[in-house]
Amino acid sequence: MEWTDFHEFFRLIEDDTLSLFYRGDFADDITIRLIDLSESHFKEGKEQMSIKKKVSFLMAECFQNVIRYGEELTSDDFLQDESGYFMTRNYNNKFYISSGNLVEQNKTLLLKEKIENINKLSREELKQLYMRVLGTDEFTAKGGAGLGLIEMARKSGRKLEAEFEMISDQMAYFYLQMIIDSDDKDEAEAQKKGLHIDHSILLNQLLRKNRIIMAYQGDFRQHTILPLLNMIEKNLMVKRTKYAAYKTLFHVLVEMLQNVMHHGLTIGEKREGLFTIGIDHQHFIVTAANYVAIDKVTEMKELLDHFLSLGDDELKESSKNILRERDDGPFGGAGLGVIDIIRASSSKPTYVIVPVDDEKFMFYLNVKV
Repeated sequence: MEWTDFHEFFRLIEDDTLSLFYRGDFADDITIRLIDLSESHFKEGKEQMSIKKKVSFLMAECFQNVIRYGEELTSDDFLQDESGYFMTRNYNNKFYISSGNLVEQNKTLLLKEKIENINKLSREELKQLYMRVLGTDEFTAKGGAGLGLIEMARKSGRKLEAEFEMISDQMAYFYLQMIIDSDDKDEAEAQKKGLHIDHSILLNQLLRKNRIIMAYQGDFRQHTILPLLNMIEKNLMVKRTKYAAYKTLFHVLVEMLQNVMHHGLTIGEKREGLFTIGIDHQHFIVTAANYVAIDKVTEMKELLDHFLSLGDDELKESSKNILRERDDGPFGGAGLGVIDIIRASSSKPTYVIVPVDDEKFMFYLNVKV
């Protein structure tokens, strides 16, 4: 992801406790791993467990919503980048769950009507409607996922937000968003605040522009990195026959994520960072960013500039020297990881280091594999 778009994307989500975006194959195993990754951010406690169950349930429903329409995708080249979209964010003590998928233009009016009708109902009326529809053919799965929409409205306790983006004469992109409050508030107060669905649409447009298939912003520690790597590996295995770069990609992913995990600045109890992976023709573009303490910046820049100036043979020799001398270097052991990333990339990686405040800088690294 290019720096200008990356910085704009970061600016939009920097205050989130967690941001997770996914565009691509919506198989069941991907659903499970995304839910696992989201659940790893919940703390222990009765209230947290209740919210976790609700969020996990709604994430699964959202995924099923995409899958129901995914069977209607065409094979037209023009529409190949309009893949399914999923987003979950934790912002200002609220959870946002959004999805996006293609639908045929002639079905948008029916969807709008169903959502409008659902949003008019009270919780008790929603429960009664759900029980009635459950035993009839009034709503079919292909006719708009009526039961799923009703259940989303019931479980979230809020009105569903929906928007349609015209893609072609025959197809539209259907966005759906739910908001879940993380603490007990009365319904009137809960409805007043929150990020509008337009925010989710803007984020997807940025991801789509850069052909990003996944983005994650949050805590980079072992309990969150492992499900992240598992999900990436499972998703990219689907694409490995098409992209020869897969053989070296996963190694680069591990090195970059570990760099954030081990060398990012700890703020509170978290190592905050942002990670994206995208596709550029026959290459993957991996981008990661994290905060660094101001007193580490000079050493970091010197280390990166030095290794980026070397040819492959010189990088090999530097790697041998570090192993032989056990020289941890300025990063306390990051030298080997940096060398591995540079050698595995198809072109020289690029980086940006910019000040954030008086105590920290942001370090951005972009690698093509």
